[in-house]
Parts: sequence; structure tokens; C-alpha cells
Amino acid sequence: MYDYELEFFVYSKGSMIIEDKEYNISKGDVVFRKPGQFTQGIMPYSCYLICFDLLDNTKKEPETYDFTKEQEFQNNYCNPVLDGIPPVFKPSNFLKYQELFDGVLKEFINPGDYSGILLKSSVLRIIYEICSDIKNPFVNTENINSAHYMAVKRATEYIEVNFKQKITLEKLALIANLSPTYFHKVFTDTLGITPTEYVTKVRIDKAKELLVKTNLPVYEIAFECGYENIPYFSYTFKNRINLAPSEFRKRYSYFM
Repeated sequence: MYDYELEFFVYSKGSMIIEDKEYNISKGDVVFRKPGQFTQGIMPYSCYLICFDLLDNTKKEPETYDFTKEQEFQNNYCNPVLDGIPPVFKPSNFLKYQELFDGVLKEFINPGDYSGILLKSSVLRIIYEICSDIKNPFVNTENINSAHYMAVKRATEYIEVNFKQKITLEKLALIANLSPTYFHKVFTDTLGITPTEYVTKVRIDKAKELLVKTNLPVYEIAFECGYENIPYFSYTFKNRINLAPSEFRKRYSYFM
């Protein structure tokens, strides 16, 4: 492998050898390869392929580029973000990735004056989406069709819609159809935080958005985010963000 490569598979009954390991490849898989790796594709499969110059310094021309021919190796860029991407990754949203890769293809075969900028940003967007999805516990749950997965998903969806209301462990457990004690364990094991911590995260994230995008007074934002006790809201916000709500607004708001 001479350059960085991303592949998105729209059909596969084949596999991929990367270094000394063979991976079964299925529809929707994303393969990430680095310069210097030994790779071999085992057909049949159909995929999008993006070969890219990460540091934009190899001087290889896109119009004449041929990944099948021997060429100079691109430098392997040491970066914790890239190092965290596995060789084969299964996203949960097939259509999102198909749209991203198809957008690169369409721009490449029908370029405009500023297509280079768009293509670079599109490749970075794909890397961003991969990294974000890797960190998403729902994407990485071993069996996304499991009862536990669905129970936690129902609970988080309820929280994200009803964060303004009083939310109890008992209510979430009822939605998940589990006992409160078992629900707490399943939720915490799945997401790495407790249900209470997740509720707080959703509320504080919403408060940050309202502080930046509106000129609502802080006490109204507290109410909108499910806090009846204004001092407790301010304490919780500062404890998580290291800034008081008013300080956060002053730093980031459109209105100040």
C-alpha cells in the first residue's frame, strides 16, 4: 500500500487481507489502510475507493494516479486520531456513508474551480464521522439488536425528548422494561455513565446551546433545561464546564 486509502463496500461476499490478518467484508463496511501495509482484496465485492495524500506533499497528480502501479510510499503520519481507526469498521448508518463517499466521487469526476477544497474537506468529514461513530457506544455495541441495546436506546431517546421534565430512574426503567436496579447496571455498562449522569449531560448540552444562541436570562434557561433550583443549575453547569453560565455566554454568545 503506497498511500492512505478508504474503502466503503456497497456489496461484498469477499474478504480483505491487511498485514497478516484476513477480515470478512460485508456490505456497509469501511476499510482504512495506511502506507506501507501489505493488503490484498479477495473478490467478489464492489466498493468506493478514495486514495488520499494526508499531508498534501507527495505531488501525485489525481488525473494520472494509478494505485495498481508501483510508486513512492507516502509518509505514514503518526496521529492518535488516525491510530484509533481500526482496519475494518462497521458503521450503523449505511446511507450516511454512501452519501459521503458518493459525494466525493461526483465531485471528482465533475470538478469545478474549487473542487479541491471540497474534496479535502469531504475526506476529513469522512474521517471525522468514522472517529465519532467509533466513540458512539450504540454503534459499537456487539449486538445492536440485543434486548439490552434496545432498552438503553429507548431510555436515551426518552431523555433527549423529555429532559425538561422530571426524570426518575423508575420512569426510565419502566420505559426500558427492566427493574430499576438491573436497568441502572445495563445502562451504565453500555454507556459508561449512569442514567443520572446522562440526563445531566443532555441538560447541560442544551443549556450551552441556549446560552450561545439566545438572549434568554439564565433562570429561564435553567427552567428550559429541567432545573427548578437556579443555584443548583449554576453549580452543576460550572462543575462540568469550569465556567459559570454567564461566563460561558460572555465567551461564546452571538449576542454579547
